[in-house]
Amino acid sequence: MTRGLLVDFPYLFSEPALPIEAYLSGISRLRRLQCVSHLLGYLSQVPAPKRNHITDMQQFFGTHSQLFADEVYYRAKVLQNRGHGRLSFLHPKTVLQLYYYCFELPDEPDTKSSAELEKSLFKACLVLNGPYIAEQEKASAAAKELLPTQPLAAMTLALTFSDFELVNLRLLNIAVLQLIKSVRLFEFLEAEPRFAPLLQAFLQRFGCHDWPEYFRKLSGVTKPVMQAENPGRISVEIPESQPDFEADRAFLRHFALREGQPLDKADFTSLRATPLVEETPGTFVLAYPVLVVEAMHKGLYFQFNLANRSLPKGQQESDWRSVYCDLFSEQYLMYMLLDATFRDRGLALSGRAILDGWQLKGQSEPDYYFRHDNRAVLFESKDVWVNKTAKAGHDFATYLDEVKKKFYADENQHPKAARQLANNVDRLLRHKLLFDTDFDPAELIIYPVLVVHDRLYNQPGLNVVVNDWFQEELAKLAQEELPVHNVRPLIIIDADTLLAYHEDFRDGRLVFEEVLEEYVAYLRAPAWDGISEAQDEQRQMQSVHPFALFLENYAEKRDMLGIPKEMLYQILPIINRGADDETGA
Repeated sequence: MTRGLLVDFPYLFSEPALPIEAYLSGISRLRRLQCVSHLLGYLSQVPAPKRNHITDMQQFFGTHSQLFADEVYYRAKVLQNRGHGRLSFLHPKTVLQLYYYCFELPDEPDTKSSAELEKSLFKACLVLNGPYIAEQEKASAAAKELLPTQPLAAMTLALTFSDFELVNLRLLNIAVLQLIKSVRLFEFLEAEPRFAPLLQAFLQRFGCHDWPEYFRKLSGVTKPVMQAENPGRISVEIPESQPDFEADRAFLRHFALREGQPLDKADFTSLRATPLVEETPGTFVLAYPVLVVEAMHKGLYFQFNLANRSLPKGQQESDWRSVYCDLFSEQYLMYMLLDATFRDRGLALSGRAILDGWQLKGQSEPDYYFRHDNRAVLFESKDVWVNKTAKAGHDFATYLDEVKKKFYADENQHPKAARQLANNVDRLLRHKLLFDTDFDPAELIIYPVLVVHDRLYNQPGLNVVVNDWFQEELAKLAQEELPVHNVRPLIIIDADTLLAYHEDFRDGRLVFEEVLEEYVAYLRAPAWDGISEAQDEQRQMQSVHPFALFLENYAEKRDMLGIPKEMLYQILPIINRGADDETGA
């Protein structure tokens, strides 16, 4: 399989590499932040397939650096002649690490010319590429050993497990889906009187009268991301002449890195929670735009957690994580999307309806169930996070162990997603799920679906690994002579994908079970006579593609762009509620 080569310092230069601090010396803090944020804007806004070493160089070098740029270009040519067809100099993870250095290091006078600055920052990026490449090589070797029967899945998972969500993105789609989920979270909290103290504490913290005002203030940051036409640095400037200058500045500073704040250079948790940097009073730069739009919703969990801890003990939610993951993510958001997807098409039951309507003798009920004719879909929902240390990139074995605890069995051998789905396949085929017994088990086609609530689980290869665990359980059922021949592979689907296409499923432009069947066929595509090497490589690679990527391409060919327009148009008037009162109109 041909892969691109991320170039590090020794590939291009024979001189010894210097410490990062040496490359950043002689550059003022503001100047280095502005330069590196431009690189991050480019990486966030230009898809990876459209980037290469030439486009990377164009972000670095002006005409005053022509001699050095030519030297880099010809050295890159030598690498290409050795068989490395696709090169790159920039990677989001290493450039984010460089940004952290730029933020942490003390300010100092500018003594470097523009050409010297460009040369220094270029070399600093290549130096940081070195440890990242070493981590990937170590992870690849571990994955090959730990997943010997799935070499392709091992390779792709090892290369993406620590940074998938930083690299694979469609910025506009992410922004729209984050906005919708955020509004739904506030609606969920507002509808329950028990959450009134929590909601009030949150609004008080941000100086807002109500939550639509919170979104309107935040839109000053999110709109520039969605409207950006040229890749590069995105900043927001609050005019000092503005009457609410201090209040608006205080609002945005909740999302800004603080001076002296400890910075995590492995998984960027500090930047995920506070993705802005105040370069000068009232001027905020979006350090890495995708983290800004993701903070719109993902960051709310942490912001509400802080608000919850600020409440008196008697008013606090004793388990905010359970409220967010179970009550909101699964029982509110997922039920809403699946109800819309399957409405009036067959037997559709939520886990709550099953729990309330049938006694399953203490066994775990499916989180959602649908059947139409001889096709049934079993859903298991998991709103889980892999420990940041496990996904930082240092230790693939620890990462795989952590994933296994979330999606197969925990340290106490309690069944998780893959085993829970297999258990419910067992019960369904034995007619022990009492809410649906009117079918012939030998004729029933079953689709086991694991719903996850973060797009980082769309990594190529992960579905293969989790399905292998599921197949181990299925083999045990086959030994008991259960008719498992029509049980399809376990399929991981993230909640954002359900949200993006639920209106297409609801209105019949797509049929859920048919799309699942198409995906299974896509994974198992056979070779054919006369297949070219490039076609066979693509055929093999698609066997590890996640469902989200398949559906995105499948739907795009049918002119569906993955934005639920009806729901988006519903929430915009809600966000603008009370806006006229603020402007005095």
